[in-house]
Amino acid sequence: MPFIGGESTGSYMRRLADLNGGIPDEEFWLMIGTPLRQDGVPSDPRYGDGYLNLAALERLAIMSGRQVAELQRALPNLRNHRLLPVEGPPVWDWPWDTDGCFLVRVCELCARTKGTSLDAYLASDATWQVCARHGRWLDNRREPGTAALPLAALPEVVAAHRLRLQLERRLGGGGRAMFADAYALASCWWNIPALTAPIWQARRRALGRAGRDELRVAPLVFYPEAVRLAQALAARERRRLRRTLTPDEDHAWLERVALLLEEWGLPAEGLDLVGIWASRHPLLPRPRRNRRAGAAAQRPARGRHRRLPLHAPHTAQSLQTTLDQRSCLPWRLGQMITTELEPAPGGWTLRGRF
Repeated sequence: MPFIGGESTGSYMRRLADLNGGIPDEEFWLMIGTPLRQDGVPSDPRYGDGYLNLAALERLAIMSGRQVAELQRALPNLRNHRLLPVEGPPVWDWPWDTDGCFLVRVCELCARTKGTSLDAYLASDATWQVCARHGRWLDNRREPGTAALPLAALPEVVAAHRLRLQLERRLGGGGRAMFADAYALASCWWNIPALTAPIWQARRRALGRAGRDELRVAPLVFYPEAVRLAQALAARERRRLRRTLTPDEDHAWLERVALLLEEWGLPAEGLDLVGIWASRHPLLPRPRRNRRAGAAAQRPARGRHRRLPLHAPHTAQSLQTTLDQRSCLPWRLGQMITTELEPAPGGWTLRGRF
């Protein structure tokens, strides 16, 4: 059975059972192992996901005709940090809450090319995903009339998604952390009406009736700016971790970000939020020069810093959580609707609840 990259375990198992004569879910899961809890039953893949221990994963590999590594590459909730920490025979669990991921409906066109007519779901770190292949915005809405949103009128959203994937592949964990921070900043700007960019409202109008649901389409409309901001944050973080960023250069970097905000039509007050982010990523003391080794010894080896390593305030554990939890900033989309910026000596401050 062909993989759908990023699919949830429950969705994959339902497709596999359907391919093998439509085996009922409860019967099929019992072939994989025994439930961890006495009241454990497989549920609807639209609303939750099942988890396996290592022995159950190995049994699934045999039943599906796949290698364990193949399954773990394709299905996020089968990766090592998501396996049940239970030794011994195969067991599985289907908790009420799908912790650490959201279930996003697969692009219908992708599902069709995979030869499935069943609803399939992705295990996503956000409430949304982008299908760059078919230019569609996917999310976890289940209400009638909330199908995937076509992006033909907004090609910059698809282009931004490709840039984000490129950034995260090139920089690794540090790149994913920088996008999470940029997403948090853009969320905060969106939450404060005075700080929203005119282009965001234009994109909402381009979505037609779907654009009326502000909270649903917010990540879509500010996605291109969040990706460009992530690139800027990553450039500063790279120099900060190399300990080559001086206060003057940091000030120049902030001025370049101010030009970005001006280009997008955001008020200058939005720069204060970027300053808050920078204060959480303070400059590091420059390393002492080794006189014996000379100046050449201080230069990084070629190709040494292609990856952006994780450094405080980010941790490796944060990358295993949702996009919102991955950020070092407290701002979440829709959680600061009443928050405002108010004048203060030397700048602006945030007033309201977090």
